[in-house]
Amino acid sequence: RQMCIRDSHYPDPEIRTTLEVKRNPAHKVSFWTVLKDMIGKDLGRFAVPVYFNEPISMLQKVCEIMENEQLLVKANRDPDSYRRLALVSIFNAVQYNSVVGRKLKPFNPILGETFEYVTSKYRFFSEQVCHHPPVSAGHAESADYELYLDTNVTTHFWMKSLEFRALGRSHLTLKGHDEHYVIDRPSTYAQNIILGTLYLDCGGKSTATNLKTKEKCVLTYHQKGWSDSTYGLMNGYVQDASGNNMIEITGKWTEAVSIRDLRTNKTELVWKRLPRPEDWENLYCFTTFTLQMNYLPESLKVVLPHTDSRFRPDQRALENGNIQLAADEKFRLEELQRAARKYRAENKIEYKPVYFVEHYDKENKETTYIFNGKYWKDRETHNWSHLSEIY
Repeated sequence: RQMCIRDSHYPDPEIRTTLEVKRNPAHKVSFWTVLKDMIGKDLGRFAVPVYFNEPISMLQKVCEIMENEQLLVKANRDPDSYRRLALVSIFNAVQYNSVVGRKLKPFNPILGETFEYVTSKYRFFSEQVCHHPPVSAGHAESADYELYLDTNVTTHFWMKSLEFRALGRSHLTLKGHDEHYVIDRPSTYAQNIILGTLYLDCGGKSTATNLKTKEKCVLTYHQKGWSDSTYGLMNGYVQDASGNNMIEITGKWTEAVSIRDLRTNKTELVWKRLPRPEDWENLYCFTTFTLQMNYLPESLKVVLPHTDSRFRPDQRALENGNIQLAADEKFRLEELQRAARKYRAENKIEYKPVYFVEHYDKENKETTYIFNGKYWKDRETHNWSHLSEIY
């Protein structure tokens, strides 16, 4: 097991409530302008124009799940296994609240790019472990839980929408109960990509399983219908090992979620979204938590490795409102990646991540990435000399 976070002493990060340069609301995004170039191509390899990007990396987007980490703390401290499973499932569901209003794409991380987010309660780390297909691996830990996940997805083009279907599953351990949960994720969709108002949605089912007790929670995500009031609707049940419903979950991952204990008929509101930042629409529709992802105060500059996403020049230029510089830097970095990939191919060099180890999980029959813990040791000694110069 990795070093428990209660053994370390991290301060809470400095926070910001806005961006220095707000996004120009007159800048409209038309998917149709590049659609003809995308048809027939591997979307994982398609170079998106910089004006389709928002100023965060996929490594930082993976961290958005931590906005509601208090649900995991609450789950670990709950004596009832059915309630724990309900809270774990809701934690997985409400991460999608961060996509509301957003229409732009995070930057594809460069191979070897890293990101950390550290508070007094937990620490999170992610690394780009594979470039084709693009896979970002993440790991989070506190005194209450340990979480690891990756972003391996397949993309499907349905003419009116893009579907992003998750291949990997999230894995969670609640330390107070020594319980391992495996969590499937629903598909996410970019809807109305040609006509109408573009928006992101979730659809399908997700299943969370407590491998220790064999209890299961199945949630159904309902895609938005004609009425906006249907956006974000979800419902499901926590079931015992025999398949009997024990807890009902209802609500919207966009607004609030409640649970009803079928044993007592007691209903409890367990999650409600936080208020949006002021002038939210001109801040890329970022939540207050997402606003912190690319924040680079002086206190962080001296501790982060040079591979951290906050140092990415194209992403930083976009946040600063310099679109031309962002486009130029994005092209330069893409050329560097191509050259590095060609060099590895010609010299038969197999790329291996620095801080994650690829692992085949026989029990769940899937390939996952396990955090090796070395990042935090390197951070303590400030030894980043073995990391590539990727920017």
